[in-house]
Amino acid sequence: MKRALGKKIMQLRKQHKYTQQFLAERCGESVTNISAYERGQRMPPPQVLERLALVLDTTVIDLLDPKYVQHPSLSEFMQQALEPSQPLDLKLVLEDLLVHLSLSKDIYFDGRLVPPNVREEMATSIDHALKQGIASIEA
Repeated sequence: MKRALGKKIMQLRKQHKYTQQFLAERCGESVTNISAYERGQRMPPPQVLERLALVLDTTVIDLLDPKYVQHPSLSEFMQQALEPSQPLDLKLVLEDLLVHLSLSKDIYFDGRLVPPNVREEMATSIDHALKQGIASIEA
């Protein structure tokens, strides 16, 4: 559990573009302790978990939930997908998402497992969007 929590803390810290020093200052901890938490060598005490969750814009429950997976936000995904000189091919993105919805055992959205009925609704909506002829947007 310490290792999974540590990875989550590190991932969220990097997502927010925080340094260990900044996180330590905001949580009233030493950089050594933050580093030990991230490496899974030490478990943060409850009051530190609360401060970490607050600074990292999450909850203690999500930090401790082994099934909670933090994925990039939609804007982060789009930023990574866009190349300055290339238009984003939304059709390919939607087709890829449709394949994942159809073939993957578990799908997560916003860190939570998507129930089968919601997956079906998402697949139907994506299929409809593809039939509407979405092609691309310019970067």
